[in-house]
Amino acid sequence: ESVVVVGGGYSGVELALNLVDRLNASSGRKDVEVTLVHRGKQVLQYATEHNRNSGLERLKAAGVNIMTSTSVEEILPWEGEATTSGSLTLDALNKQKCIVKLSSSTDKDTNEGDSTFSIPATLLLWTAGATPTSDRNTGIRNSILPRDVMGRILTSPTLNVKEHPNVYAIGDCSRPKKVPYAATAQVAMQQATVASWNVYATLTNKYIPKRNGNDRDTVELLPFNFINLGEMMTLGSNDATISSLNGLVEIGGPAASWLRRWIYAVRMPTAKQGIKAAVDGTGRKLARSFVDGGLNRKQAESAAGERKRTGKPVDWK
Repeated sequence: ESVVVVGGGYSGVELALNLVDRLNASSGRKDVEVTLVHRGKQVLQYATEHNRNSGLERLKAAGVNIMTSTSVEEILPWEGEATTSGSLTLDALNKQKCIVKLSSSTDKDTNEGDSTFSIPATLLLWTAGATPTSDRNTGIRNSILPRDVMGRILTSPTLNVKEHPNVYAIGDCSRPKKVPYAATAQVAMQQATVASWNVYATLTNKYIPKRNGNDRDTVELLPFNFINLGEMMTLGSNDATISSLNGLVEIGGPAASWLRRWIYAVRMPTAKQGIKAAVDGTGRKLARSFVDGGLNRKQAESAAGERKRTGKPVDWK
């Protein structure tokens, strides 16, 4: 079987490696081929050097077929015969089969040496950009808000639009400075705290009356300053890479995988969610360690206390 992952950023690399780890480990054979298609010249272009090198090393070790400087031109319906089986999983996969038409360039700047070819995909997973190619402006694209060439809303350092100060924008859809921040959850989460305070300050200054006729101090809006805490990537069920403090802290392997899981648990919005994330992740890792130790999958899940998931495959069509 062949799985094609489009997009060689953080999500694409994490997904490709976890697919190889999950699918091949469950069968005990390497009978699932994973291909990673990326339009840029290198995968993990915006990652730190440590994480990029770790990701590339794991991709090669896992046998992932990496196609850089390659774009998806078209998705065509499957023309071959479907695999027949009484398995619900195979029946669901048959409906997802397709042909991926690709174009590859040896020189991205001049497009010299372009070639077009197609590869079959039992399953196609998309982690690349989702900007519509239609010329028709809809939604935010049809508003009066100022935007850059990428469609991001231009804001001031206080994350509100200068011409419309009651409008705030954070995350991927905004650009508060000349050089845009990375489109990551870390940036958006830090912006959310500043934006929420500034919304409170705006409402307070506008609607809360002065008390006893005395002047009330104006609540100041806060400018956004990004603090880079580093980045974490999962590279499989029991593998990860962490880079923090501008390269002073660099961890990889099982230790990074455990640390990453617990950091996510601590950062969950509520204590209940944090405990659930920690317990669920710990159970999975213990089960995987038992598998590596020689137990079969059912024995490992029982030993680790992992709850078995039930339910039928979803036909997304």
